[in-house]
Amino acid sequence: MKKGFTVLISFILMLCILIGGCIQSSSPSPSTPEPTQTATIVTPRQTQNPELSQSCSLVPGPTQIVPEYESVSVTVYRNTITENPTIAIAFNGGLGLGMVTQMNVTVIRSDCVREQQTRKNPVMGDTVTLMGTTRTDRVIVVMTMTSGGQYTIIDKDYPFPPQVQ
Repeated sequence: MKKGFTVLISFILMLCILIGGCIQSSSPSPSTPEPTQTATIVTPRQTQNPELSQSCSLVPGPTQIVPEYESVSVTVYRNTITENPTIAIAFNGGLGLGMVTQMNVTVIRSDCVREQQTRKNPVMGDTVTLMGTTRTDRVIVVMTMTSGGQYTIIDKDYPFPPQVQ
């Protein structure tokens, strides 16, 4: 009985992952009506699920307002060719051009693959290119300044451009 229930819960969780639904919302339902013993079985899975949600979350987070004297500009470009759906992030400079010590770029793809690249002391025109998908991908750009401050200047979903037929 216990083993069968565990297999059933595993199947339901795998199904939720494949469908792309929220795993956290499906976990509390089985634990509410079941006895305490079931809650013990579900608790380890609840501990693991937030890690999956965080590493694969396509929900953009907050960005910080950079002080004007440290402000910089970054542009995100999506390649429109389906065989090579790259995402390019270009550093454009700005008032804080000489204050940037590091630019961290992370792409969380719709297939839950996370790619990351870092540019130390970027100059105008420096570009980071990472592989995307033909669906919506999340791009996060974090700047580290000489002051020690870190600013998330971009955290946004970028859909693949629709194809013109």
